[in-house]
Amino acid sequence: MGNIIFRFWLVNVLLSILLFVLYRFLMLDSELVDSTFFEKVLSIVDAFLNAYLSTVYVVVITLGSVLFFLNQIEKIRNSYFLSLITFSGVPFISVIFLTVIILGDTYQYGVTAAPLKLLFVFSVLYLLCTIVEFLLFRRKISLIHKLR
Repeated sequence: MGNIIFRFWLVNVLLSILLFVLYRFLMLDSELVDSTFFEKVLSIVDAFLNAYLSTVYVVVITLGSVLFFLNQIEKIRNSYFLSLITFSGVPFISVIFLTVIILGDTYQYGVTAAPLKLLFVFSVLYLLCTIVEFLLFRRKISLIHKLR
């Protein structure tokens, strides 16, 4: 069983690395015009915001990946709900958190920072990938139980 969980974890880590690289590439691709002092200050603030959001994204993805190993506990592995939480709990909570922040910013200020929107999109992508991984994992587990 540990071998199956390790393979799913490895796929998740590779997918996480791919999503992170794409996320960083899209963040670095944005061009800013630095003609006035205020625009230069905004450019520096934007760079710090991008670095902060990248760090948050890496921490969330790492935590989500590590929780896969909780499926080695038989009680968690045999429970559909608990197994779902180990796969998609952290990405789901991060999507809910970002949704609240984006809706709050939009309601309060009328705008939302572009890096925050990009983080939201990649968090939703990661959530969808973990759901697909979970469904494949449950199919594999049910096949193993049928063979026993």
